[in-house]
Amino acid sequence: MSKRVLLVGATGYAGRSLAGYLLEHTDATIILAARNRTRLHEILSAPILRDGGDRIETLELDATDFDSAAVGDFDLLANATGDGPHNAPLIEACLDRGADWIDMQMTNELLDPPSELRARVESAGSRFVIQAGFHPGMVAPLVRYADQQMDTMDRAIVGSVLRDEGGMPFTSGFSELVESFRDYTGEAYEDGEWQKLKATEYPRIVFEHGFGELVTYPMELPELRQLVDSMPDLKATGFSVAGFNWFGDYVVTPLIIIGSRIAPRSKLVPLGKLLSWSTRTFAKPPYGTIVQVDAEGRRGDRPAHFRLALFHDDAYAMTTAPTMAMIRQMLKGSVEPGIHLMGLCCDPTELLDDIERTDVAVTWSTDDTGQAAPR
Repeated sequence: MSKRVLLVGATGYAGRSLAGYLLEHTDATIILAARNRTRLHEILSAPILRDGGDRIETLELDATDFDSAAVGDFDLLANATGDGPHNAPLIEACLDRGADWIDMQMTNELLDPPSELRARVESAGSRFVIQAGFHPGMVAPLVRYADQQMDTMDRAIVGSVLRDEGGMPFTSGFSELVESFRDYTGEAYEDGEWQKLKATEYPRIVFEHGFGELVTYPMELPELRQLVDSMPDLKATGFSVAGFNWFGDYVVTPLIIIGSRIAPRSKLVPLGKLLSWSTRTFAKPPYGTIVQVDAEGRRGDRPAHFRLALFHDDAYAMTTAPTMAMIRQMLKGSVEPGIHLMGLCCDPTELLDDIERTDVAVTWSTDDTGQAAPR
C-alpha cells in the first residue's frame, strides 16, 4: 500500500507547492489539512492538484486544537505551517502513531528538544526531520556534495538571492525571517573558527543566472555549525543572503535588527509588513531565487574550484522541491529514528538527483569547464 502523508497547512503558499511536488514525484496519498474548509476545496481546482484523483484527501484541521483520534492514520506529517510555537498537538499525533515528521520552520521546540521528547521520538521509532527547505535545509548538503567532488576541500561559501517578481507576500514564513534577526551576529567560519565579520568583510558573491556580484549578509544556521565539527579539513564556510532592495537593506533591516532585540515578537509585525512591501515596490530584475555553493580545495596535486547552483523563479518552489526530495528518502526508510536536521541527515547526492527531476534548475561548473552546465 502507498504511504499516507498528512500535509498540515495545505492551503498556504508552501503547502500548495509541496502538495504538487508530492503528487508528481511520489506515489503517496496526500491528506490536505487546513482550518478553512472553503479554501481546502478551492485548492483542489488548482492545476497542480486537479489530476490528483484518489490520491488526494481533505481534512478540516485546526493545528493548534484538535482531537488526535479524529485525524485518522498517516505515515508522515509534513508541517507547512509557519507557527513553531503551536506544534505540540501535531507532535503528539505523530508519536501516538509512530509516524514520521518533517517541517520547514526556522525554529521550533524540536531544534533544541528536552531529553524526554528526544527519547520519546526514538522509542516510538519516529523520524523527525526539521528545518527542511533550501535555507535552512540545502546549505549543508551543498557543502557536503562539493566536498565529494574533491580530494580535500578547505573553503565552501554558500550564498542566496530571493527576488521574486512581484515581491514576497507577508506570511508566517516572513514573520519567522524577521524573528531570526533577534540573535543576529553576522558570523562566518574563518581560519577554523567562528568569527563576527565587520560590515566591510561581508562576502561578495558572483551569482549565476544573471545576478552578478552582490554583497551578502551572513546568517547563522545550525546545520553549518554542526557540519564543521565533522569536516576537519574545512577552514572556511558560511551562509549569507543578498539584500532585497535599497529600502529594505538600508532602512527596514536595521530597524528590524534593533527592534528585535528590545521588542516582543508581536511588535515586529509592522516592520515585517514594511519589508514585504519593499520587495513589491522596489524590486528590480533579474528575478528569481538561487542558492549556490562555491568551494575550493584540491584534486590530487592541483587546486580545484567547484560551483553548484539551484535556481527557480518562485521562492516557495525552492523551499518545497528540496522538502519533497527529503520526504522521498524518509518514505524509503533511509533516515534513522530520532530528531535530525535535514541538512545533516539526507543523502546529498540522492537529494540533488531528485531535485533535478523537478522544474528547479541545477547547474554546476568546475575549474576544468569554466562554464555552468547541466549537472
